Amino acid sequence: MRRFALGAAVAVGLLAVPPLTAQAAPALLSQGHAVIASSTENAAFPASAAVDGDPGTRWSSLAADPQTLQVDLGSSHSLSQVVLQWEAAYATAFTIQASADGGQWSTVYSTTTGTGGTQTLPVSGSGRYVRLTTTHRATQWGVSLWEFQVFGDGSAQACGSADAALRQPATASSVQSDAFPASAAVDGDGGTRWSSLAADPQWIQVDLGGSRPVCGVDLTWEAAYASAYTIQLSTDGTSWTTAATVAGTGGTEHPAVSGTARYVRMTATVRATQWGVSLWEFAVHTTDGTTPPPTGCPWVGSTAPVADRVTQLMAAMTAQQKIKVLHGNGATGPYIGNTDAVPELCIPALGLQDGPAGVGDGLDGVTQFPAPVSAAATWDTGLMNRYGSAMGAEFAGKGVDIALGPTINLVRDPRWGRNFETYAEDPYLAGAAGTATIQGIQSQGVMAQAKHAAAYNVEAGASRGTPSDNVIIDDRTLHELYLPAFQQVASQGQVASMMCAYNQINGVPACQNSGVLTTAIKQDAGWGGFVGSDWGSATGGPRQLANGGLDMEMPGGAFFGQGLLDAVSRGEVTQARVDDMVRRVLTQMFRFGVFDRARRGTPASVVTTAANVTTARDVAAAGSVLLKNTGVLPLTASTKSIALSGGDGIDPQNIGGGSAKVNPSPASVNPINGIKARAGSGVMVSYVDGAGEHVQTPNIPGAVAAAKAADVAIVFASYGESETQDLDTIDLQNQQNDLIDAVATANPRTIVVLNTGSAVTMPWLAKAAAVVEGWYPGQENGNALASLLYGDVNPSGKLPVSFPKQLADLPTANVQQFPGANDRIEYSEGLNVGYRWYDSRNIEPLFPFGFGLSYTTFGFSNLVVSPQGTNGTATVTATVTNTGSRAGADVVQLYVGQPTGNGEPPKQLKGFKKVQLNPGQSQQVSFPLTPRDLAHWSGSWTTNAGQYRVYLGDSSRNVPLSAALTVS
Repeated sequence: MRRFALGAAVAVGLLAVPPLTAQAAPALLSQGHAVIASSTENAAFPASAAVDGDPGTRWSSLAADPQTLQVDLGSSHSLSQVVLQWEAAYATAFTIQASADGGQWSTVYSTTTGTGGTQTLPVSGSGRYVRLTTTHRATQWGVSLWEFQVFGDGSAQACGSADAALRQPATASSVQSDAFPASAAVDGDGGTRWSSLAADPQWIQVDLGGSRPVCGVDLTWEAAYASAYTIQLSTDGTSWTTAATVAGTGGTEHPAVSGTARYVRMTATVRATQWGVSLWEFAVHTTDGTTPPPTGCPWVGSTAPVADRVTQLMAAMTAQQKIKVLHGNGATGPYIGNTDAVPELCIPALGLQDGPAGVGDGLDGVTQFPAPVSAAATWDTGLMNRYGSAMGAEFAGKGVDIALGPTINLVRDPRWGRNFETYAEDPYLAGAAGTATIQGIQSQGVMAQAKHAAAYNVEAGASRGTPSDNVIIDDRTLHELYLPAFQQVASQGQVASMMCAYNQINGVPACQNSGVLTTAIKQDAGWGGFVGSDWGSATGGPRQLANGGLDMEMPGGAFFGQGLLDAVSRGEVTQARVDDMVRRVLTQMFRFGVFDRARRGTPASVVTTAANVTTARDVAAAGSVLLKNTGVLPLTASTKSIALSGGDGIDPQNIGGGSAKVNPSPASVNPINGIKARAGSGVMVSYVDGAGEHVQTPNIPGAVAAAKAADVAIVFASYGESETQDLDTIDLQNQQNDLIDAVATANPRTIVVLNTGSAVTMPWLAKAAAVVEGWYPGQENGNALASLLYGDVNPSGKLPVSFPKQLADLPTANVQQFPGANDRIEYSEGLNVGYRWYDSRNIEPLFPFGFGLSYTTFGFSNLVVSPQGTNGTATVTATVTNTGSRAGADVVQLYVGQPTGNGEPPKQLKGFKKVQLNPGQSQQVSFPLTPRDLAHWSGSWTTNAGQYRVYLGDSSRNVPLSAALTVS
């Protein structure tokens, strides 16, 4: 092996070798820092895994030479040691290099006799960037590292990672236009930029607010970069010292600089293009650690209470500056929704991005999670919180401020095109699911925007948002069914924002409906967040919208721009109302740290992780519902041949369309590959297209022949859903029913796997041995399904919606009710939606709300209902027991029936808990029943005296325990 010392450097970018002196114990410098690699085997083995401090995670490259792994230490350090913890796939030949700027490199270690295992390598040199380059692999695989650890002097050259220039005053020699100000280069937003006029030279400079020990500069160029530039430092803004002269290459550059300065200037002397020069970001690093609040913006970085910071900022705002935070700028980049910054007051721009199932709008590098209906079918609020947290982390990694979701509207009719992206037909379940998901999203520092308030349950096609999209609903139904989920995510979930809907409610557009937005949500729920419009749902005028409760218009400012100022001057909208709107928006911006940190990524960032893919798989498995099983499941080692058919076996319906559509990264796992991988080489797995939503040419005879020859047949079927378009039917299309019937006739051990967004009819049900409803399961479809089929995961999903036997059984079977006619959508079914309808009309559903089978069985006993306490709350306890032979989970569901005179449905969900039990194990569950749980709406929430009934079981139709509760 050979070791190289760094030569003394005089040119910019080369680092001098520190003299040999006694050293303190080396500090670990690399853990948790930014890292990039030349390649990754797949998303499960990212570069970040090599510096996460976890020896159980690893980076793995593609199987080719050479490969690189490079870590940014955040500042320049003296280096003393590198530790490589190889997985079995190691490199026999590699070099380690260091660099001050990421451009010019010096070799500090080299070998052609690498041994693998853990290699502790002494090095000598310094730099901000350390790079491992492998030139010869020891195996046929790529190279793979559990950990890449860089050690050195943790105090020497401690250049801070904070951006001292962030939101500080900036000036420039010129600007291309007002759209590209100097302030855009120091706003921390990778989607805004400073652009100069097309002439040489050009400069931009930033005032750090006081003299600081400067140790580094980061320049993030747009395509119009400088091929030659200098970095200069000054303590007074008059006398300048050149700290670096650079031959620019564009992209992101890190010139090494050193000196004390209050002012830092980049002067571009030669443009690389015909255009002016343009910088996305101009960051400055110092060795004194902290970044002071920008001059003139004391509310930034302040430790004062949020309310005080908002008051201080608003006192400095002009009327024009106030309305600037109340509307979008109409741009579709960098995010689907964008507001303008107010740089003179250090108010950052906001980026809004779809959607309710993860990062959407065609962005790549994200995880395609299961659809929200799948999360709801888990009936597991802990898992829903994890689902939201994983999505929130990916929104944050893309630099998003506001995630446009979740959707919490009720499933009123299974034909609604957006059923897949919402949760349930019941307001209690929808509210609990929405609250858990929102708390997860917002735990990552991203604002959630719950949608769509309210009574939005029909797409209405081309009529969406027109006067024809007019919901006619009584006040009691609105308050008991369609508002509680929004009130719950406001009061319990503390959601930052809500989106108002396209539809009208009794002739009043939802975004102008003060009864819904102001009274029911803001006042009754005690909510301090802000209401934003859906794209184009703001109609009418600034007077109607502002007074109706809307706070932010999207995507532009047709009403809340100059029109709002004019409405105030005419006396149509009070200044107090405008101030309330501004206060609501700014409060959430401060609450979520938007003023105090740089944007955490860009739309191009890759944010999917192995942990998030695991979450996607866990939700898909836990949300799948076993609807029928005659004993064919779980599959065992005796199954030697499996015949697969149906289009969704190879091209599955993993997600719906519209704003909730999410791209998979990496490619999704289809059922064929998932089942083959789990079955192993000893099982013959065949596939025939058959018929399907995605396969229009049926091969039913081929599927039948394969089924006859196999031990087990599995048929895949689906229907697609999408925003803007409702379904005409819930029957499977394209001969899928014919395929299932024929295969089930040919093989009595036929399993049907459905991927639908809501309920579906099943004319072949009696012939099928098993039925699994997988919803839209996201990119881990095949792996999740295989784990269920083989019993690696015991099914525990429960239906969040009722499945009718036929459309005629729906509470909304009349065309006037769905999709509406004669400019009205009549909600004449009133309170009787979903299971409430089937119970009140004594109609047997195909499968009831809350239903789902397991590979084990459960029993219920010992129901006790305590009387109401002094606060009016009663307590319900019961025991649930796993009476089968497998470990599994059941969802204990609590329903309440009110006295007949109250005019309520027979019973309504008021509590649920998912319980995991081993065979023979019992557990007591407990539920509070508050006065609100027992109340009905009669202009206000009222709890009448009388005899109430408490029911407990594991579906709306399986409630073996019941008891009376007397309310006095």
